[in-house]
Amino acid sequence: MLQALLPRRFFTLAASAGLALALLGGPVAEARAAGADEFIREVGGDTLKALGDRSLTTEKREALVRTLLTTHLDLEAVRQFCLGRYNRGLSDAQRHEYATLFQEYMVKVYSQLLSQYNGETLEVRDGVKAAGSEQVVESVINRPNGPPIRVEWKTHEKDSKPLVTDVVVEGVSMAFTQRQQFESVIQNNGGKVEALFAAMKKQIAGRR
Repeated sequence: MLQALLPRRFFTLAASAGLALALLGGPVAEARAAGADEFIREVGGDTLKALGDRSLTTEKREALVRTLLTTHLDLEAVRQFCLGRYNRGLSDAQRHEYATLFQEYMVKVYSQLLSQYNGETLEVRDGVKAAGSEQVVESVINRPNGPPIRVEWKTHEKDSKPLVTDVVVEGVSMAFTQRQQFESVIQNNGGKVEALFAAMKKQIAGRR
């Protein structure tokens, strides 16, 4: 399974990233005209309420994650980055299959991580830092039973809409870590992207 290739510390960080992404699941229409920090701050309320509902089913949680990923994450940019140099060699059929698998893989992984939600809150700092064409927003996840976790958001505008391109948790980039994971699977299987697709399908189906 894909997860077996990563160090245990990654899952603590990924769970935090999943929570942080979940806090972006609320309506965004009012936030589009605001700065990146306001975008991050304002779109969290509805999803916090949803995650706090103990009767939330797996199906509803996955639907919630699918909505936030397709609404607030630049899925195209992130999935291309995660495949790295192997993205250039894809056929049209492989590109279409990868796009479908990547979205469903992200939904499955992060919906599982979000089942661990336990009343954490997101505190966003005012102001942003420039990083090339992107803006970086600093925040902290406050946990009821643990120290706070530093989270940085990388965002850019696409079609006049703010989108997240990466979440950096305690200095660890989730996009770069995912890229290392994908590349490791491909390299360990003779450079064949089909091996990654097979591993993603197993993850989506919940098989080891």
